[in-house]
Amino acid sequence: MSDITIHEGDEYTAIYHEGPFDGQTDTRTATGDAVEDEVTVFADVEGLQTAFTYKATHTRQVLDQTSVDYTFVPNESDPLDDLQERGDRSGGFDRE
Repeated sequence: MSDITIHEGDEYTAIYHEGPFDGQTDTRTATGDAVEDEVTVFADVEGLQTAFTYKATHTRQVLDQTSVDYTFVPNESDPLDDLQERGDRSGGFDRE
């Protein structure tokens, strides 16, 4: 994706675009010698753990700070129902 050098343990800033985390940032730590091409961000939505997938679209470095733009990928994320259509989710995982 880029010629930016990053090493395992280096911190970088993730900037989220679109989706439920639009406009939010996060400090992440590299787990290898590259930034993550894809990240999964979790949130509690009405008491349920919900996973949202974001893919890296752009990386830049200013002085010693690396930033990565991540864009929401709805078809690889847990669905978000319209709040009015969620209904009662108590026991939603029970199978009868």
